Amino acid sequence: MEVMHNLGNSSIRKDVDENVGFMLTNKKGGYCSFFNEQDSRYLGLFYFDAKTMSMFKFIENIEIVNSDKVSSLKNGFYFAERKKGNSVESFTMPRNFNSLIYELNSENEINLILDCKNSYDNREWGRNYEIFEEHGMLIVKFTKITDKREDTTDGLAEFILYMVIKNDKNYYNKNGKWVEREYLLDKERNSPPIKRHVYNALRLKGSKFIFSLSKNKNDAIEECNYVYSNLLEIKNKEKESFLEILKNENIGKILTNKKISNEIKIAYVNAINSLNNLSVRNKNNFGIFAGLPWFFQFWSRDVLVSLKAFSNISNHSAKKLIFEYLNKIKNDGRLPNLFGEIDTYSISNADSHGWLFLRCNNIVNQINRNKDIINSIKKSISLMRQNKSSSSSRIREYIKKCVSVVNKKEDEFHKIFYEIEGSLEKSLDGLLKKHTKDGFEVNNAKETWMDTDYEGDDRKGSRIEVQALRLNMYKLLFHLTLNHKYKVLENILKTKVRRTFWDGKILADGFEDFTIRPNIFMAAYAYPELLGNSEWEACFENALKGLWLDWGGLSTIDRSNALFTEESTGEEKKSYHRGDSWFWINNLAAIQLNRVNNKKFNNEIKKIVEASTNEILWKGCIGCHSELSSAKELRSQGCFNQAWSNAMYIELIDEMFQ
Repeated sequence: MEVMHNLGNSSIRKDVDENVGFMLTNKKGGYCSFFNEQDSRYLGLFYFDAKTMSMFKFIENIEIVNSDKVSSLKNGFYFAERKKGNSVESFTMPRNFNSLIYELNSENEINLILDCKNSYDNREWGRNYEIFEEHGMLIVKFTKITDKREDTTDGLAEFILYMVIKNDKNYYNKNGKWVEREYLLDKERNSPPIKRHVYNALRLKGSKFIFSLSKNKNDAIEECNYVYSNLLEIKNKEKESFLEILKNENIGKILTNKKISNEIKIAYVNAINSLNNLSVRNKNNFGIFAGLPWFFQFWSRDVLVSLKAFSNISNHSAKKLIFEYLNKIKNDGRLPNLFGEIDTYSISNADSHGWLFLRCNNIVNQINRNKDIINSIKKSISLMRQNKSSSSSRIREYIKKCVSVVNKKEDEFHKIFYEIEGSLEKSLDGLLKKHTKDGFEVNNAKETWMDTDYEGDDRKGSRIEVQALRLNMYKLLFHLTLNHKYKVLENILKTKVRRTFWDGKILADGFEDFTIRPNIFMAAYAYPELLGNSEWEACFENALKGLWLDWGGLSTIDRSNALFTEESTGEEKKSYHRGDSWFWINNLAAIQLNRVNNKKFNNEIKKIVEASTNEILWKGCIGCHSELSSAKELRSQGCFNQAWSNAMYIELIDEMFQ
């Protein structure tokens, strides 16, 4: 089938021979995702309940009666379009509405297949659908009732969800059939159940359909009516919103750079768009989902890794999140794993606080640049005051306004520095008391980003990237306070890490653990001063001998290690951090290779860019950077749309071409 990315004159297309699809979101947490073959329980139309941070599926699939298979898929960035024989389907999920707009190029009959459930819930019994008409629209009421065959209680209603349907033809027929589906993607991922019964509910006729979801029937009715009546205006706003993002200065530099191929430019815009689509703003929360379809939570580590790239979309929102997180530092110096209405998790994390202050570096550096501008303005004001003409009332008034602006800016900068400094001191105080041993920062099992264990491999102890993040914290606090106490702490830890972790060829993954892993690239990203440039060059060269995958990625463990697994095992954790190649780490590694010696590592950098670009454009969920690939060959696997994968691709392209 043909895949096309429609970006004006830069549009590109290619024939692909695998099952691909698309994802759209409404920026409220809900999403829809449809593939050529709906081979996962996590495909369909989903509603996000912000109060409970719960995701609910409603539509399993929309099937054109007697249609051919998908022959082409067009990614319009704010809409998706598919061709099946003579039929053309168009999907739009407008921002801030819990609705899907589904349009056809001509009147057709469709079968509406439903599977209403909590996203993670695979119970079969107690699923009750009621279908009726009201106000000229179809209402589907779903009630989930407990059943003693699967539950400890029987007959209790757990939740009710409504879907309201409005279309341009007043025709429907109740199919009312339960049919069994097999999910081959879930089977491949070792994610049972592989088979499930879904409900072939309705046959509808028309060319324009609105599906609106809510826990409140009247809200769904009102929204459905509004979207149907204002369809053109809503779709135009979607287009305007997307085009507004492209006006960002950094994005503009990439799009107008003649040295960059159309493929990389379009993959870059896709990464921007997909990261933006994972941002959620509602009455209860603002944040960035770690990924869809599974990670619909605000994981602090994932969000903070993604924030530098997200500032290309909204610098204001990125800063707002940073200051919200500064206020969430716990007494032990760490951040919670999760934010939002649900902010607890059984396992703590060892690094999100480090990423927080690494992202604070960007704010501090920006303020320092602005200070230079302000100092230049102050010099100009001083010269103006010395000029004889400054005695005129107009000049005096102008100088007064300039001084006022400068004073306000300086006050603003002082408050920002004060807040960062206070939060950083609180964090370090807690870390030194609770999570420091012999000067090193220590963590428990599964507290780093490699948060799984297998045959004793759990990364407990002192880990290289965690030490690098701590070193950056010391460096930043010295810069803010000029208190030499923090410079001493930085120098002591730097000396200890070099003496204990660095043998002149290999930078250890952990204390007394010289397993070769790509976390060394994170260490270089967080604290490049740990090694000299020639030392990093040797470190990377030796690490790549064990980690490099010829298709353009890095294994998460040395290929010669007994735990290395070249095929992804999905939900079985064997390969997850012991072979699987994570796109965010690949992209981050390419950033560091480019900084250290872009000529020497040109082949690896080029291949990583090519692999990530290829994955975004032509594999899996088209236009989204997925979570990972098997080590064996480039594939689109794991979570369909992963925030930090998109974010690090954006950073990589910015790094190389701006």
